[in-house]
Amino acid sequence: MILLLKLEQLEIKKMRIRTKEYFELAVNEFMNMLKTVCRLVFVLLVFVLFSGEKWNAQSIPQFHMKDQYGQSYSDSSVKGKPVVLMGCFLRDLELCRKQGRKLYWKMQNLLWKDSSKVHFLLYLDFQETNKLVEDYVEESKTKQFESILLDRKGHLSTGLTKGESYLRIFNKSGKMISSSYQEEMEEALIQEVYGILKKEI
Repeated sequence: MILLLKLEQLEIKKMRIRTKEYFELAVNEFMNMLKTVCRLVFVLLVFVLFSGEKWNAQSIPQFHMKDQYGQSYSDSSVKGKPVVLMGCFLRDLELCRKQGRKLYWKMQNLLWKDSSKVHFLLYLDFQETNKLVEDYVEESKTKQFESILLDRKGHLSTGLTKGESYLRIFNKSGKMISSSYQEEMEEALIQEVYGILKKEI
């Protein structure tokens, strides 16, 4: 009788050990599954966020205009290369010309042989022009100034602010990758633009 009782106790102990082992195994499997699910969710979130940035990236605006020399430019004519687009209101002509000239020639030196792989476009909101301004533009044709696009229809007027230049950079696919407003063309910004373009060309 005592022997039988001991055997029963031993069997119960073995069952408890097996139950504990099964429970621990089930818990481990559940935790591993949970870790896998968490990893998948994390990867999915990263993918959605990254894709969302691409989907939400602004495309280069549609435009068609001429510079002061009569050369035509449009959004379709600059496709396939990174585009540096800088614009100002007409009243900020000198600010825009000064900043645009500095950025353009700095990029020519920094990019050197690769400078031809980038479109540099400087434009003015030319919707409120007058005879004095038109005479100035006509006169500038003989002075070999850098090309300035004359936005007579306001294709690129959205986003412009008084007293600042509106600087945007678009990649080869025409998606905006940088946007800022500048009162001055500082060296730090020039280096930033250079770094962006080097990655794109």
